[in-house]
Amino acid sequence: MLSLSAFESVAKSYYFVGSHFPAILEQDQHGSPTGLGADIVYEIGKRLGHTIVIDIMPLKRALKMVEQGDADAIIGPYKSFQRNQYMLFSALPFYEDPIVFYTKPNNEVTWRGNFASLKKDVIGVIRGWDYGVEFKRHESSLLLSEVANVRASFLQLMYDRVDLILTHPRAARPVIESLGIADKVIILSPILTVNQGYFGFTKQRDLAQFIDEFNAEFQKMLLNGEIVKLNNKYGLSFVAH
Repeated sequence: MLSLSAFESVAKSYYFVGSHFPAILEQDQHGSPTGLGADIVYEIGKRLGHTIVIDIMPLKRALKMVEQGDADAIIGPYKSFQRNQYMLFSALPFYEDPIVFYTKPNNEVTWRGNFASLKKDVIGVIRGWDYGVEFKRHESSLLLSEVANVRASFLQLMYDRVDLILTHPRAARPVIESLGIADKVIILSPILTVNQGYFGFTKQRDLAQFIDEFNAEFQKMLLNGEIVKLNNKYGLSFVAH
């Protein structure tokens, strides 16, 4: 009886949310969550004896659910000062994204690694995304056009409503392919920053033990090469530190 009771007190169900993020969190042909983030969460849940439930929704809604404690965790967020106020990030990241500018080959846009040269250009950005400290520092002085997703941002570029857009290649590749615009866009150098994606846990629930166990299992997967191997599975590059 003691053994059964102990098991029942440990085995729990945890609710993860996230938004559609190519290769990180998507739905398969049956509507089930898949992608790097889902694979890791399901695997760690299995190892710990827990049930994992994952729902995919718009990013702002997912973040709000974590902020309010309506979900245990979110899959894949970048770190930011604002998000640190209401979520605890996993000890280590599980993927990396270089953040870059895309523009048309014939656009007279000059990017030299600082925002001074872009003061007159309209920059397309995605609502709810975090583009790093440098962008945040200059955001108020930039001309920005905010849309709901990467596809809408590329369409703005194609219709000359913006001069360049800010995103990462992982999200851009499937959109560029679906729109058939591979020869109509270029990436500007240098990259703006490299964002790392984490698991973010709500501060509104008592998750201390679960977070510790989650981090420990993730560390094991990182050390034995499983995290890098899963990144490769989805065509992502990730270097274990």
